[in-house]
Amino acid sequence: MSTIAWNAARLRKRRPARAFCELDGWSFDPRYTEGRCPICGWVAPGAPEAPLWLTLARRFEWELAGLVVLVAVLAFIAVTVIHAAGYRVPWFGAPVHAAPATIASQARTNASPSSHSPKATTSPKPSTSPSRKP
Repeated sequence: MSTIAWNAARLRKRRPARAFCELDGWSFDPRYTEGRCPICGWVAPGAPEAPLWLTLARRFEWELAGLVVLVAVLAFIAVTVIHAAGYRVPWFGAPVHAAPATIASQARTNASPSSHSPKATTSPKPSTSPSRKP
C-alpha cells in the first residue's frame, strides 16, 4: 500500500471530534472549547484535548507582543526620519560640534589681518593640442 493511500485510509477511519450536548441541542468540537459545551459548560466525556499549537497560542500574550513590536517599528521610523532630516541623534555617535581643536578655518589660522587681501591671479592660456588641426 502506498503512503498516500495509507494516510487517506487513516484519515477516513478517524472519527470526527464532535460532541453533542443534549441539554441545549448543540453540536460542537470539544478540541477548541477545552472539552466543554460553549453554551452551558457541560464537559464531554472522553473529549480530545486542544492541539498543541492552540494550547501554546492561548498562553501567549499576543496583545503585549504586538505593542512591543509597534514601539520598536515606530522608534526605527523616528530614527530614520531624524537621520534623513540631517539631525544626529545624540545616543548614536559623537555630536556634530565635537570636532578636534586642531581643525579650524583659514581665517582663524592666519595671524596677520593683511593676509585677507586678494592677490591677482593669471589664468592659464588655452593650449592647442597637436593632434587637432583646424
